[in-house]
Amino acid sequence: MDKMINWGILGCGNIANKFATDLQTVSGSVLRAVAAQDLDRAQNFAKKHTVERAYSNYTTLVNNPDLDVIYVATTHNFHYEHAALCLAANKAVLCEKPICVNAQEARKLVELSREKDIFLMEAMWTRFLPAVIRLKKDLDSGIIGTPQLVQADFGITKPQEAGSRFYENKLAAGALLDLGIYTINFANIVFGSHPERISGYAQFTNQGVDQLSTYNLLYSEGRQALLSAAVALPTPHQARIYGDKGRIVIDDFYHPQQYQIILNGKKPQQVDEIFDGFGYLYEAREVQQCLLGGKTESMICSLDETVAIMQVMDDLRKQWGLRYPNEN
Repeated sequence: MDKMINWGILGCGNIANKFATDLQTVSGSVLRAVAAQDLDRAQNFAKKHTVERAYSNYTTLVNNPDLDVIYVATTHNFHYEHAALCLAANKAVLCEKPICVNAQEARKLVELSREKDIFLMEAMWTRFLPAVIRLKKDLDSGIIGTPQLVQADFGITKPQEAGSRFYENKLAAGALLDLGIYTINFANIVFGSHPERISGYAQFTNQGVDQLSTYNLLYSEGRQALLSAAVALPTPHQARIYGDKGRIVIDDFYHPQQYQIILNGKKPQQVDEIFDGFGYLYEAREVQQCLLGGKTESMICSLDETVAIMQVMDDLRKQWGLRYPNEN
């Protein structure tokens, strides 16, 4: 490989730690600098991952001339501000999901990316995992016929602690933006399109964020997705795809390493696609390949797709009357 891709990480939380660990396994990429609002936090992160530079100032990070791309890993409410900061400094951006709090913010980022001709991608790692890539090929081959129904759930139990990114209203918390986004992405992957009608219900905390929410999505030709997410209720994290010839069952669908194909009247067939590390290396590889190829967006996780899914979540929140403090 002729060029090394030099990375920076903006925000030194739990997911950033996992991403940094996986990035070490991506040949041709290297993590050069990190930043957090607390210098000790940034320095400890840098020491753990053998990174040259640690900053307590995000502007200093994005203005580092040696960096090619920044991974934005702050909380949802800061994604727009921090991704825009990177783009303004002519740095390519991989922004943790959801890319923004709403579709309006996402459209502004996409416009800025396209105006400046700089790479931008949402870090929807599920789309790049080997099992999901293979699953899409199996579905396109018609192995279970035409998919008609998708069911998927993603429920976890997190304590309602002050400042929690799962519950704090000012951090744009709640089940939909943090976990429901995976179920909606998965349904779109299966059906290869966007829903035509959207409805849903939510159960709220005393801060007014959804701790449990369900989504009913109607696609063309009557195809349907029944989805749910929760931050205060554990569920199996399973997806099921039904067609006229059988079904496919995917455990841990947002980061699967295997799935079962169960054709009508036949024994289950297991498909294995084991991945290395936490699974974040595949999105990093996609960014690397796009940058080396001179691309400003990924076709596996396109910007139009990202905005469309943000709009689905906007529509659901509008039905529920859920708005966040930083929204206009």
